[in-house]
Amino acid sequence: MATINDVSRLANVSKATVSRVLSGSRGVKEESREVVLKAAEALNYRPNVMAQSLATKRSDYIGVILSTTDAGQVSTYLPMLAKALKERNKQMLVNFVDSKEDFTRVVAEFNGCQCDAIISVGSSFPYTEDTNIIAIDGIAQTDSRTVGYDYRFACESACRYLSGKGHSSIAIILDSNDYASELVLEGYKTAMQNLSIPINRQLIVTVDESPELAVMNLLNSYSPFTSLIVMRDSHAAIAMKLFKDFNLSTPQEVSMMSLEDSFLANQLTPALTCISYPSEKLVNAAMQELDSLINRRPVDKRSLIRGNLVTRDSVVNRG
Repeated sequence: MATINDVSRLANVSKATVSRVLSGSRGVKEESREVVLKAAEALNYRPNVMAQSLATKRSDYIGVILSTTDAGQVSTYLPMLAKALKERNKQMLVNFVDSKEDFTRVVAEFNGCQCDAIISVGSSFPYTEDTNIIAIDGIAQTDSRTVGYDYRFACESACRYLSGKGHSSIAIILDSNDYASELVLEGYKTAMQNLSIPINRQLIVTVDESPELAVMNLLNSYSPFTSLIVMRDSHAAIAMKLFKDFNLSTPQEVSMMSLEDSFLANQLTPALTCISYPSEKLVNAAMQELDSLINRRPVDKRSLIRGNLVTRDSVVNRG
C-alpha cells in the first residue's frame, strides 16, 4: 500500500507539500499541485482518514437525531439532509430517540464518534453543555444554534384566510402538548383576538391518544364549526373520513386547512389548502448554521422561517 513518502518521492516534492495538496490547503503552486495529484493517482494512494481527522480536528461525520414517533420527519428530512451533507463532503450518522434520556445517550454516542456536529430534528432536548448541536424545528437553550418553522405565523395566517372566506367558527386539532403545538395555539389565540372572534375552548382539541379520538372529541363537543385547522396532512385525511361517516361533507359543510403541505395534501379529495411547511428552507438554514459551527463563527439569533399559503379545494367561501 502506497504511503505519503511514496507520493513525495514520485512527485519530487516534500511530504509537507503532499499533505497540503491532499488536504485542500491554499498556498501551493499549481504545478506542484498537479504533480502531487498525478503521483497519488498513479500510486492509488488513499490518505489515512483517522490521521487526517487528528490533524484537522474534523471527522467529516455529522450525527442526525430523529424522533421514533414521527415518520413524516424521517421521510422529509433524511433525503434532504443526505443530499446537503454530501455536497459538503460530510457523512451522516443517523439515530432515533423517543425520550430525553435517549437524546442524552445518543448525543454522547455521537460525540464519542468525534462527529463534527449533531443535527437534531424536532426535539425538545434537555440542557447540555455541548455547543455542536443544531436544532431544526425544536427547542434548545438560548446559546444553541437553531432554525425553526414560524408556527405562530402559520396558524395566524390560516385563521385570517378562513376568516376572509366568511368562517367565524374555527376548530383546531393540535399535535400534543409539545413545543410546536404551544406555538400553534398561541398563533390561534392571537388571530382570534385580532379578528374579534370569541375563543370556544370546546373547539380546541389535542391528539393525545390518536387523531381519530381527537376528531371524535371535536364532534362530540356539539359546538358548531364551519372550518378546521390541523397541524398534519394525515390528520386532515382522518378528519375528512370521519366527517363523511357523520354525513358532514368537506368543504361544503366543514372547510379544512393544514400547516404542513406534504405529498399527501394534493392526493386528498378535496385537495388540501395549506400553509406550507418550509422543509427545504429549514434544511438550507441548518446547513448555514453547520458551516458557521465548523468555521467557528458565533451563534446568531434563532432563525424562524415562514411558510406560504397554498390554495386548493378544501376551503369554500361562506360569505
